[in-house]
Amino acid sequence: MTRPAVAGAYEFSVYSTSIKTPWEAVVHEVLRLEADVYAFSCYVWNMGLVNEVRRAVRAARPGVHIILGGPQVMRQAARYLEPGDERTVVCNGEGEQAFADYLTALAQGQPSLADIAGLSFRRNAELVTTADRPRLADLNLIPSPYLSGIIEPEYSVAIMETNRGCPYHCGFCFWGAATNDRVYRFDEDRIRAELTWLSDNDVMFLYIADANWGMLSRDIDFTKHLAAEARRTGLPSVVYFSAAKNKPHAVTAITEVLQDAGLIATQPVSLQTLEPASLRTIARSNIKLAAFTELQDDLAARGISSFIELIWPLPGETLTSFKAGINDLCIRHAQTIIAYSHLLLHNTPIYQRRAELGLATRRAAADVAEAEIVVATADVSVDEFVEGMWFFYALHALHNTRSLAGTLRYLAERDGDAYARTFSDFADFWRKECADDDPIVDFTRRSIDEARYYDIGNYGELIHHVLHEHRALFDRTLQQFSCRQEWWTDETARTLFELDLLNRPYIYSNTPRDFFGYPFTTVDALTTARGYVVRLRQPPGPELLRHLRIADDADLGSEILVDHRRRQFAHMADQPMEHNANYCHGMIEKVENILPTWRRPAA
Repeated sequence: MTRPAVAGAYEFSVYSTSIKTPWEAVVHEVLRLEADVYAFSCYVWNMGLVNEVRRAVRAARPGVHIILGGPQVMRQAARYLEPGDERTVVCNGEGEQAFADYLTALAQGQPSLADIAGLSFRRNAELVTTADRPRLADLNLIPSPYLSGIIEPEYSVAIMETNRGCPYHCGFCFWGAATNDRVYRFDEDRIRAELTWLSDNDVMFLYIADANWGMLSRDIDFTKHLAAEARRTGLPSVVYFSAAKNKPHAVTAITEVLQDAGLIATQPVSLQTLEPASLRTIARSNIKLAAFTELQDDLAARGISSFIELIWPLPGETLTSFKAGINDLCIRHAQTIIAYSHLLLHNTPIYQRRAELGLATRRAAADVAEAEIVVATADVSVDEFVEGMWFFYALHALHNTRSLAGTLRYLAERDGDAYARTFSDFADFWRKECADDDPIVDFTRRSIDEARYYDIGNYGELIHHVLHEHRALFDRTLQQFSCRQEWWTDETARTLFELDLLNRPYIYSNTPRDFFGYPFTTVDALTTARGYVVRLRQPPGPELLRHLRIADDADLGSEILVDHRRRQFAHMADQPMEHNANYCHGMIEKVENILPTWRRPAA
């Protein structure tokens, strides 16, 4: 719109919808716009839907122009441009200037697409790709979509970027490879004005789209400005970001600023793997484990949540090393651990080496996506991949929910492999001992068999079942599993197990408090509206207190209130599962915000 030739020739309409919208409905709405040019943003999670819609548009209106842009299609024109279609083009690289040049050429009536850098198209059935377009070094040439009025103040979720680029070259990611190390920045005054606009216009959830938030010193200043605006207006209330990979202390400072302002935030720690052979293969370095341990202890002392991001399976990783890495993270006090699917993304270094690395893939269950999920490598068989997924779901249900937190800390001092062994044993117990009609086990089995783990909301749905809908069932499963373990005869371990039951968080504020069908032997507990009143039957020894990490100021020799009323939202039964699952996933990443407090009851 900054170009007179474009502004005078075109009117623009933005169509945005959920990928859950049926494609027939999307086609109906898109055709109803009766546009001359259709531009599609193409990503791994929406490409199946985009393909259906663009084909329907082409069939219904053969004369329209279509341009595809985004990381799924760039440099992949041969895959997406049919030989007979000369009115569809692919944008390779950044889209702002290329799209403006494309629209300018179309407005001239006799477009010479060969003169536009960064495009691929068909001419006489042959594929033509023009010269690469240099990256835009001065990002301020791009008008702000918020401050210019292009985006109407009608959204509760917003995405913004303060810089563009990534200095890393991780093998599974195209970000660094696409930007050749250089990070370009938007003007600081513009960023502050955008953050103010978002706060003034009812944005509740803010996603910061920078590759490494906290990498630049100004990121802390931006965070302080955002926190000040949130104090002024009460919004946004939740902030998500991708943390700088090797600047954990800067990221901690950012998370603390957000938390102090009342925003729900958590510190991501992107490790992907702890296996040295895999890190070499994917050309990645992580923070040192000693620094990681220090970081986790510092975060816990400040009451700040963090979550560890892993990818399963990366080349060079084995099932044994995957389990061992997670065991090490748990010993080092990792709060929440999330193992994402390994998506084989177009244009990445690993994509180019898929045969060499022995990668086998399957399509994601969702037809709207075009995701290739890695299910085997030269080092991991398909069966081992499945075992690794069961292992992660067991970890997610036990560790991330704090279901055996104190117990496992105690056991790990005596057995360095206690975490990994317990998660493996619990996964086997689920698969072999639990009834076929157990809804949590059935959910887990279908999630793995049908690759539903591709949708990150699936992990949130497991938390919904474990901590809410089937909480009593999971209590019984946990008790049945635990009483079969060798440590059950250890009175300290059993006391910690019973306290873990009382300390396990509630994901919603309105979940009924547990009525345990379990005969407590070391603890007396009374259910209250806020949680439990607890008394140990025997005075706690120093070893017991050391492993609890829940009662620093409490005297467990007297009555203690376990107060579960923290920062949970209420379960909204009228909302679809997708809504509640996404909420649960977000909250378990911020588990420090929902863990109960232990204190003496008020006099």
